[in-house]
Parts: sequence; structure tokens; C-alpha cells
Amino acid sequence: MNNFNNIKRFLGLVAVVASLLVVVTILVRMDHGVVPKLPVRKLPLQVDISLQKFHYTETKQGVKRWDLAAEKAEYNKTKDLTSLTGVKLVVAGGAKFGDLVVTADRAEYHNDTRDVALTGNVIGVSSKGVRFSASNVRYLASRYLMVSEDRVRFSDGGNQLEGVGMEFHTQTRRFKLKKDVSAVFRQQEAR
Repeated sequence: MNNFNNIKRFLGLVAVVASLLVVVTILVRMDHGVVPKLPVRKLPLQVDISLQKFHYTETKQGVKRWDLAAEKAEYNKTKDLTSLTGVKLVVAGGAKFGDLVVTADRAEYHNDTRDVALTGNVIGVSSKGVRFSASNVRYLASRYLMVSEDRVRFSDGGNQLEGVGMEFHTQTRRFKLKKDVSAVFRQQEAR
């Protein structure tokens, strides 16, 4: 029995020594900076939150209205504005018209109105073949309307329209060019 107690004491002593060695090793490594430090980038003064790979879906009564995705998003609480880079806006158009995919270099998402102001290489392509391009386009979410005061180019099949200023209803795919309109119509070959 005395031998059994000696073994228990020895094992207890080994456990205590091993625990102390682990604690000392951790403390020494922390002291020498072996523990990796995670760099935290300091945000600009007007940015409250910064996100990578931003994605937002707007729904109404359980039906998806549109998706907004970006490589980077920076939220300014004071202005209630989110600045986006590498932007993709997908406006649902239903079975009749299909989705409209709009890409841009940058955008500003207005959180209160849910409007999106897209800038830089704005290109819209519908799954039914309608395509437009402009330098700036504003999506007015409550009216399902894309507007621009800049030069806009539309194409649908072989037909091309160009003008200054537009209104494009995303749900009906009806559009209006406001001024300086030119058009090229190409007759489709019969098959």
C-alpha cells in the first residue's frame, strides 16, 4: 500500500511539473512576440464600418426585388450612406423579362431610401439580351427606375440607340432617351 501511495505522489508531482512547464512555455513565447498579432487597419474618420465581400438582398412580401453585392463596403453612420467598390446590382424582372445585371466600379447606397448611385463603367445586361452602358446611373428603388443624365448606349440584338439622359423601368423594360438621340436599326435575317 505504501508503494501505491508513492506512485500516486510521483504521478502528481509529474503532472504539476508538466503543467508548470506548459505555463512557462506559453508565457515565454508571449513575451518574445511569437503569438501572431492581427493587424487592424485604422478606418478613415468618416467610416464607421468597413466590410469585404458585401452582399445585400432587398425583398418585399417574401419576393426578391434586387441583390446588391460589392467587393468592399464602407458605412458612414452620420450620412447613413454606404460607399461600395466593385459593384454588382441584380434587379429581378420575373419570368417575362428576366433579371437585369448592372455592374459598376463604384456606388453609393443610400440606406434611408435604398437608392443606389452607380458610377464608373456602368454596364447593364438583361438575360433577354437588352444591354446599356453609361458613366453614371441612379437606381430609384421605390419606383423600379434607372435614370441617368449622361450619354447612354442601348443595344438589343442588332439595334442600337444612343442619347443623353434616360429613364429605364426595370419591371417593364420600357426606356426613354431624353435628347440627342441617334439610332441604328439592322434588319434581322430570316432563318
